[in-house]
Amino acid sequence: MCLLIVCEPNSTPNEADLHAGACSNPHGFGFAIHAGDRIISERSMSAKKSIARFLELRKQFPDGYAMWHARYATHGVKNEQNCHPFMVGGDERTYLAHNGVLDISIGKSDKRSDTRVFAEDTLPRIGGVSALDDDNVWIMAETWAKGSKIAILTVDPAAKHPMYLLNESAGSWDNEGIWWSNQSHKRTTYLEPKPTMAIKPYAYEPREYSMLKHGMWDYEVEVDLEVCPYCESATDLTDNPYYCNMCKSCFDCSIMIDDCLCYTPNTNWQSKQSLSQFLY
Repeated sequence: MCLLIVCEPNSTPNEADLHAGACSNPHGFGFAIHAGDRIISERSMSAKKSIARFLELRKQFPDGYAMWHARYATHGVKNEQNCHPFMVGGDERTYLAHNGVLDISIGKSDKRSDTRVFAEDTLPRIGGVSALDDDNVWIMAETWAKGSKIAILTVDPAAKHPMYLLNESAGSWDNEGIWWSNQSHKRTTYLEPKPTMAIKPYAYEPREYSMLKHGMWDYEVEVDLEVCPYCESATDLTDNPYYCNMCKSCFDCSIMIDDCLCYTPNTNWQSKQSLSQFLY
């Protein structure tokens, strides 16, 4: 899934929303902040440290654009090197972060994520961030990355803009000047109805054990759910973290799961057996 946040100048996301987004996307964190003529970027496997550091630096440098990213790994190993954002072509003046799955071929021995390969290899080959100032290149990039969202911060004087946001319409701006790639930072809670006593406990089992075993305990259970970013229905990610059980949209690329191409050798959820479990 991942969560990508872009902040307009003088806008900062709520700390609670950052923590909620990190809970839903727990595989690494990072940020980039415009700080005058340079960009400050840090990455961490600790959500607590990343959020605290981001808010600390954002308070010091509120006048430029900023972005924060929480990763839900689909490609590449789970380590700090694969956390977003990434330097574009090794140039510390430009950083890139992404939400979704990119159509990039990655060698078996390559431990990088798809986004990292795009930032380090692909984008530099087409001319770097300044190439996106060409309307034709921009359209081709958005079409190629359809279903994904890509944010780039730069202080490269060759670029016309300090911030680029591919497929911006696939996310949403709030009233505070914050753009969210999806709504995975929003959590909702509901109370399951009290179960009824369907059968009597076995005579040889203690009453408490039998009621617990057979799911007949008379109490309400509080359950945390996520909101699907596409149909906004409540969905339990602990049961199925890959796609919405209601609209069947993939959380990574937004495409219906029967057409989705997010499969990797480390992800076997798209097997026929797994699909039939949820579809039928």
